Amino acid sequence: MGGRGSERTSSYGAGVSKCHEYRSIDLAWLARKKLFNAGRWSTLTWSRGGQEIGSIRIEAQQSGARLSYKARQSGDTWQEISEFVPIVETQTNFGGRRRWFACLSCRRRCRILYGGIYFRCRRCHHLKYESQFESGYSRAADQAHALRKRLGQTGFLDDPFPPKPKCMHWKTYKRLEAKDAELQQRWAFGVWQWLRRLD
Repeated sequence: MGGRGSERTSSYGAGVSKCHEYRSIDLAWLARKKLFNAGRWSTLTWSRGGQEIGSIRIEAQQSGARLSYKARQSGDTWQEISEFVPIVETQTNFGGRRRWFACLSCRRRCRILYGGIYFRCRRCHHLKYESQFESGYSRAADQAHALRKRLGQTGFLDDPFPPKPKCMHWKTYKRLEAKDAELQQRWAFGVWQWLRRLD
């Protein structure tokens, strides 16, 4: 699952932290990798600094996922955990179906489970996204960089807006150009306010 974890093993509800600090199981990622076909067992591992810090076995079933792993509180003995997390479906706007985990604590739909001694939704773990700790102008800069990267540019925000890719419609390009201008304005105004506070 690649680098999405840490050594945190506190039980859910034990404090406020950020999502990226917890091990996570992303249902959309599993589906993209074709690891969530009914009857299939998969093993996910998490690593930090090149060393494995955790693993979990997931059995995909038609109605949910069986999670099997070992966990412990700091200083306690290891526990064998086996839980069945139901899958629920909702209809998309285009006639398809979208699958979600149903959190075992609050029953809310979620795409990602976080663990913990137990794997639960972000709200049950009281987690915040890292972007919630950023200033508004930092988020605007991040969004502008992501937008420009979509057009093949990886330079600085004060570089000229990148030219239209051949395969892109002009309407889409103009919309992205306008969005970039809005983000640039938010970023510049935020930096200006920050500099004023330093005076």
